Amino acid sequence: MNRIITTLFFVLVIGYTCSGQVIIEALPRWMFGIHLNYNFPQKPVSRLLDDGSTGYQVEFQYRVQYNKPFLAGGYYNEFTLSRHEIEYTQASGAGDINISEKANTRRIEMGLTAGFYPEINWLIQPYLQGRIGMAIFQSSSILKDSDTDENIERISEKTTIAPAYGLDIGFHVVPNIWYLRGDVRVGFTGNTSTSFLLLDEENAGTSGIPIDYFENHTSAGNWLKISAGISYMF
Repeated sequence: MNRIITTLFFVLVIGYTCSGQVIIEALPRWMFGIHLNYNFPQKPVSRLLDDGSTGYQVEFQYRVQYNKPFLAGGYYNEFTLSRHEIEYTQASGAGDINISEKANTRRIEMGLTAGFYPEINWLIQPYLQGRIGMAIFQSSSILKDSDTDENIERISEKTTIAPAYGLDIGFHVVPNIWYLRGDVRVGFTGNTSTSFLLLDEENAGTSGIPIDYFENHTSAGNWLKISAGISYMF
């Protein structure tokens, strides 16, 4: 009797475990992802930047062969390197206007991505993704009406471009609906040397034109990053 009960117990447990795991037979051809990134500056750019910064990345990939674990496509990400904002009142014939003038430097990266995504029927599935593209360092002055929150003018102050690259190790967290996945990554992004504007924080003032407190620097860039987001396969 005990042997029969034990056998039934193992049959039920093993049967339940197998039924709870989704068996992947035909892999979707497309994958879209969106991520929030936190970037930690490393040498040599860390001599110019002390703090990390947040940003985002979107990507769209295609499975290069049917039911194979290799995907390739394009990506776009950006984060802010420096910003400084000054508020003042500007007189006009129609009355005074409260102005908020902001200067900022953004790092924008776009290019091609490719990755190895083995579908191994685990709850947490590891993968490897590489990227190559170009990094655009863009500095702008933005004038906005503080009362209406309406943009008055945007002035491009400086734009430079450098080759960019990156590598991530990621983990898909696969729920019962396995094509919609949590996505966590660690890795790095970098670029070759180029010039860009950064805020001189020690001498930044509270009057005048914000971009006047930015200085030109030349450096390669490397950032360690952690990411969290969602990937959708279809």
